[in-house]
Amino acid sequence: MQAKKYIRQPFFFLWMIYFLMGVSLLFLYSKKELFLKLNAYHSKGLDSFFALFTELGNGLFSVAVFVLAVIFRKISLAVQIITAYLFSGLLVQILKRIFKMPRPKAFFGPGEYAWFIDGVTHGGSNSFPSGHTASAFALATILSLYSKSKYAGILYFLLAAAVGYSRVYLGQHFFTDVFAGAVIGVIAALLVWIFLRNKDFNKILQRSKT
Repeated sequence: MQAKKYIRQPFFFLWMIYFLMGVSLLFLYSKKELFLKLNAYHSKGLDSFFALFTELGNGLFSVAVFVLAVIFRKISLAVQIITAYLFSGLLVQILKRIFKMPRPKAFFGPGEYAWFIDGVTHGGSNSFPSGHTASAFALATILSLYSKSKYAGILYFLLAAAVGYSRVYLGQHFFTDVFAGAVIGVIAALLVWIFLRNKDFNKILQRSKT
């Protein structure tokens, strides 16, 4: 019953909408068509903003939040954050090595797309799935589950979704990569949260504080 209370949070309501919309978009458009539709508008201001904002999905940001949680003696939260980050990251790296899918810069031919950003957009064959998006959603899920204010989950979800969009805007990933990263991040975080809420594990954490 207690688990159902957490899953009913606005974060998970928004997540289900995102998931259903994502599945629909993937059925309606090819990854090339969807990439171009999501990148219909660019400006130098947005380029600079998203180049900075996307770092919320950098693993170093999750580590920084972990350190802050430790400093404020939120040990259970800290352990969940770092474990969810590592678990989601491991899954992402395994899939990247299995699929070896080209990033947009390596996928598009000359003149097909005009908004790759020098010094920001990279090529290569490790596009699927998006690690930044997985990290952002893993962190957002844990913070949402841990927060006493259930509506804080709305902010966490919007920030994570915006990180995902930034990866497409910057030409780093296709929506397919971002969507997969979001699914990995949420599932990894939920599994970590369920496992680490085990009573025996919590007793160990309580003893470590004394």
